[in-house]
Amino acid sequence: MRARATASFISTLLVSTALTGVAVGPAEAVQVPVSFTAAALPTYQTNGVAWAVASAQNKVFVGGTFSAVRPPGSPAGTNQTPRANFVTLDAATGTPTSCAPSFLLPSRPTLASVRALNVSPDGRTLYIGGAFSSAGGVSAPYLAALDIASCKVFPAFVPRPSSYVRTIVTTGSTVYFGGDFSTVHGVSRGFVAAVGVVRQTGAGVLTAFHPVFDKPVTAIAIRPDGSAVAVGGRFDHVNGSFSHALAVVSPGLGSTYRAFGNFVMSKSVVKGIAVDSTAFYTANEGTGAGSFDGRIAVYWGSYAQRWRDLCLGATQTLLVYRSVLYSGSHAHNCSPMGEFPEGARHFLLAETLTGGRLLSWFPNLNDGIGEGIGSRAMTIASVGAKDYLYVTGEFTRVNGALQQGITRFGPGPDTTAPYTPTIAASSPSAGRAFVVWRTSLDTDDSTLTYRVYRDTSSTPIFTTTATSWFWSRPYTSFTDTGLASGSTHTYRVSASDGVNTRTSAAATVRVR
Repeated sequence: MRARATASFISTLLVSTALTGVAVGPAEAVQVPVSFTAAALPTYQTNGVAWAVASAQNKVFVGGTFSAVRPPGSPAGTNQTPRANFVTLDAATGTPTSCAPSFLLPSRPTLASVRALNVSPDGRTLYIGGAFSSAGGVSAPYLAALDIASCKVFPAFVPRPSSYVRTIVTTGSTVYFGGDFSTVHGVSRGFVAAVGVVRQTGAGVLTAFHPVFDKPVTAIAIRPDGSAVAVGGRFDHVNGSFSHALAVVSPGLGSTYRAFGNFVMSKSVVKGIAVDSTAFYTANEGTGAGSFDGRIAVYWGSYAQRWRDLCLGATQTLLVYRSVLYSGSHAHNCSPMGEFPEGARHFLLAETLTGGRLLSWFPNLNDGIGEGIGSRAMTIASVGAKDYLYVTGEFTRVNGALQQGITRFGPGPDTTAPYTPTIAASSPSAGRAFVVWRTSLDTDDSTLTYRVYRDTSSTPIFTTTATSWFWSRPYTSFTDTGLASGSTHTYRVSASDGVNTRTSAAATVRVR
């Protein structure tokens, strides 16, 4: 009698498209809409914290608090190439170039650091902020400009903020920056300012942009059409109005477009802002009980909240790329939003822009050195038709392997294979064999294809797809019918992401 196959599905934990907020289809090597695999590519490392990253002209610029870089795989302290708080990498290979200006603070050498990087829209100039007084041999306190083609610091661009610069964003003609300063070139500015760039000389001339904040600014972003400036930080007031940690001001004079009150919560601050044409997205860091660590999406214009995720674990950086919000945090509990429970930290996440639901992309870092935060900054580096996601921070490991300060992810090939399925087989009734397995984990594919094989055949007798997450791995089963009583069979189950396949050991069953 010919065997007939029927399938049943047993879930010990709920997994559905309602949970993910995204429709899922057949398994792919990189599951749409995520654009990068979870496998890290070889990249040079730093010997300290890498606070900032930017990219242009097939180069990646990394700033931080470090004195040397070393090849991937090299242990700390070996094979080092000196770099003073700044390194330029070839975007395609992750190896250093010869462009290596030093950023120094001779009066307090151990405090020297590059904290902010931003490239002009035309890709020609890199603006650099931090704690330094010398930039490539040029006197440029806290803020400097680098001609990318020649790798020379512009001597005429010397705005002279009075203290650290922590964030920079540029338009075609204006450089906005924020930080700890109270004056720029001796003129009063409340933790944020803007300079207009004189193209002929590269000089920066202070503009009339003068919103007044009462505490440091750590994030600035411009609406893509240039009509509004979103500002985040540690402040409580903007232009005299209560607006804790977040405000939107005009790009000209800095008048208040929106004061947000306690929208971010009093024990939280904004560490980063990312934008697209419809909304801006905030990275929030909280301290103590009742604080907020997740991400918020806010519509431009109406300034109404689109969504707010409730993950715990301070968020430091955000990046919007092809309809996905990538973030760096140390999220350890997303159960308030129906996702992973309290447990190990996860330093890189991807979410939907429309609903803030997690997507299947879980490469991982560690706390690292310094404050134990993990990731600090992100950028996209384009080389021809291929894009890379660069991540910098405090980490010393990536996906369990030694790698400090800098890492990167590409679109493929996908080398992150699913876990090997573990199966069991039994015969619950005459002529039937019951095969059950727990769905596998894959760090960049939540939906995998499973195939069941009987005996020595290489042709599956059953194929299905199922969705799982590292916090929710339901069981799936298959009942093989029409078998001869007393016969013995072996079963294997494979899990595939479309590129990588893992096959279980055989389970043997004697049919009743």
